[in-house]
Amino acid sequence: STTPLMQDGYGPEFKDKTRTYEGCSALPQFLLQTFVVFPVWIMLVVPLMLIYQGIVMLVRLCHPVKPKDPFAGISTDAIDDRPSREERKFDFVLCGATGFTGKLAAEYLIKTYGTTKYNWAIAGRKQSKMDSLKRHLASLCSEEMKADVMSLSTIVADNKNADDMQRMCLQTKLVMSTVGPFVLYGSDLVAACARSGTHYVDITGEIAWVRHVISRLDATARATGARIVNCCGQDSVPWDLVVFEASKAFTNKGEELKDVRIFDEFKGAASGGTIATLFESFQRPLTKAKCFDATATAEHKQRGFDPMLADAKQNKATSKISTSTLPKLCCSFNRENSEYVAPFVMAPVNTNVVKRSNALLGYSPKLNYYEVETHSGCMAAWLSVLQTLWFATAIFFPPWKVLMMMTLPSPGQGPSREEMQAGYLKVKAIARSQTGSKHVVRLGFSVDPAYEDTARMLVECGLCSLEEAAEKGGACGVLSPMAAFGSRLTERLVRNGRGCHFSIAPVE
Repeated sequence: STTPLMQDGYGPEFKDKTRTYEGCSALPQFLLQTFVVFPVWIMLVVPLMLIYQGIVMLVRLCHPVKPKDPFAGISTDAIDDRPSREERKFDFVLCGATGFTGKLAAEYLIKTYGTTKYNWAIAGRKQSKMDSLKRHLASLCSEEMKADVMSLSTIVADNKNADDMQRMCLQTKLVMSTVGPFVLYGSDLVAACARSGTHYVDITGEIAWVRHVISRLDATARATGARIVNCCGQDSVPWDLVVFEASKAFTNKGEELKDVRIFDEFKGAASGGTIATLFESFQRPLTKAKCFDATATAEHKQRGFDPMLADAKQNKATSKISTSTLPKLCCSFNRENSEYVAPFVMAPVNTNVVKRSNALLGYSPKLNYYEVETHSGCMAAWLSVLQTLWFATAIFFPPWKVLMMMTLPSPGQGPSREEMQAGYLKVKAIARSQTGSKHVVRLGFSVDPAYEDTARMLVECGLCSLEEAAEKGGACGVLSPMAAFGSRLTERLVRNGRGCHFSIAPVE
């Protein structure tokens, strides 16, 4: 593109974007949270939390809590009499369309693809809510399209009913799911997709659940030809994409990716569903998922290994990853990027998705991965650390959670249109090869990536699975986004993006 870039290397669509705190705007919050809230937290809340956790530990010693198996009682056997994909009624079904992110995905589908290019349906528990959604979608269209939108097919199905999920999956080539928390509402659906040979994409960031999906469904999905792809939203397409493209650039030069250092600049607000998912992920422990290497010794085979490290043959991959998602201090000045940095709350999720891609695609025998969030100054970085502390306290101390929930959205609620338009994400990756050469990869979303562009990423990931090229040469099984779609996804996101910027360039 000949469009002039801004000073930081991103396109002009980012010129009006402002950080959460610019200049001295962080000062009032810095003073309040550092000198009022923080002392109260450390002198009162932390001791109470430790006492509470001590009591919880004593209770659990007397009455142990059994970790939850999210696939307990769910069949993972392939359905033998499943129809071929060509025989199925729908190209895809959008499941969870009446929720906050599902509604955004439906809007994007209507505005970008309409109702005639693909034969698709929406699914939900209540017909009345789906009818209301169709009326809303029709209000966004021209008069000529309204009738088509109002005739959009609907499927009434309960995500916790295995028969409903199987019946729905046998009607469609693909399911796009926004129904979270996935550990509560996703297991029956993803199992039905794997068993019926139905492609599947979702927006989960629940890595513990994803590990169970790999260990329980990878073999089934490979047998039926299903392509099961988790983490197809902000968690964690952007980071999976920049590492994949960096590795591809080095491979084209006959080199190998060795090290990637990622600096994130992010502005956005959380929805009630996201908050509920985060609390659910930490407060209800799952059983430990394992995979077993058929080529390992008897001792190692019995021990098992992290499903994120399973390769395309379901053995333990030789490609490993060394990660760091923490600055040297909780917040500090990074000389390489010339900005203040702090831990990024989603970095642990992103790291695991990149680990999965490395295992499947073999970027490097030992990839070094570093990720932090950048801030406008030291005060802004410190406030980011404090907000993480407040949230972590809510996980382990319910009274603090009650106070926080008074100011947070409920499930089904989320940021306003204005807040989403003000949001953005910039991901800058500095990648090095084993020979020392360097590339800088930049990926940017000029609208809120957590919801508006998560909905778009989900849709484009799903449509990648319907492309003829993907059907002929695409891998199957439980995959990461880039292992499933590669540069086809990059091209779709940039081509159909509302201000999506991607660039990669060598650095001398």
